[in-house]
Amino acid sequence: MSTNTDDRHALEQIADEPDNEQIAYFRKPFMVVWAAVQESSSELVEDYGLSPELAQLWVAERLRQVADSLVDRLAERAVAHGMSKSNVSRATCASPTNALRRFPRLRDLDEGRIPGRMLIDDVLDSLD
Repeated sequence: MSTNTDDRHALEQIADEPDNEQIAYFRKPFMVVWAAVQESSSELVEDYGLSPELAQLWVAERLRQVADSLVDRLAERAVAHGMSKSNVSRATCASPTNALRRFPRLRDLDEGRIPGRMLIDDVLDSLD
């Protein structure tokens, strides 16, 4: 069997697991993110007098935007390492037939164009 066939089978097995079993795989990272949202939002409350609820929402939305950008980058990386676009879509709970709609930058790679910078690039640059 090919790696893509093995991956497709594994993704199908994961999708068939009950939600609580799937959540167990990302519970710990989520707890870290939740703690980070609370910590960062407290700085906004302190520095700007923003209400805690809106401060948490503001931070969480920025994290969502960066996480979306990271998902796009990881999809490109997976395809560049030989993973099928169908499996990339499956890994994001998207229809395998919609890979290019879900990840339009993959079309750029297919056509030999280098995709432009993404939000994740700016965030990573800020860590240097």
